[in-house]
Amino acid sequence: MTPAPPDHHQHHYASNDASAAAAPSSSVFTAVCHHAARAIGATVTGVTPAGVTPNFHAVDIPHAQHHIAVLRHITLPLIAFARPRASGDVTVTFVDHYDLAAATINLTDAQVLTVEQLRTPLAQVDLSALAPYERDQVNYWKPTTVGELLFNFWD
Repeated sequence: MTPAPPDHHQHHYASNDASAAAAPSSSVFTAVCHHAARAIGATVTGVTPAGVTPNFHAVDIPHAQHHIAVLRHITLPLIAFARPRASGDVTVTFVDHYDLAAATINLTDAQVLTVEQLRTPLAQVDLSALAPYERDQVNYWKPTTVGELLFNFWD
């Protein structure tokens, strides 16, 4: 099950979701971002494919006075927007970009997550469906929010 907007109920996050099987390659995601960027009058200026770390592809799109990094989880059908990171920086600062979200939603089946969803404390999330090795990673790295769990630089 993919994330739902935060509320007072427990949420369920599982990386072994059946919908994760259709995760696109970096080139497919990059093509989606090129189309979305054109739809809002912007262009793609950089692409960083996922690797051992980070666990997400990143596409940089300057738009108006803002630079946006579009993040696509390497296996889960999830997209987030963030401020571009400096080289070597492992901090992800999530942002909302409504125009780019609207353009992206029309081009992919992946869910675009909001800052509110990404800031959801893990204490409000049901992680019981995670595989044992994933729970070990959570215990080791100690993420505090959904965003830190989903988009990370763990090895």
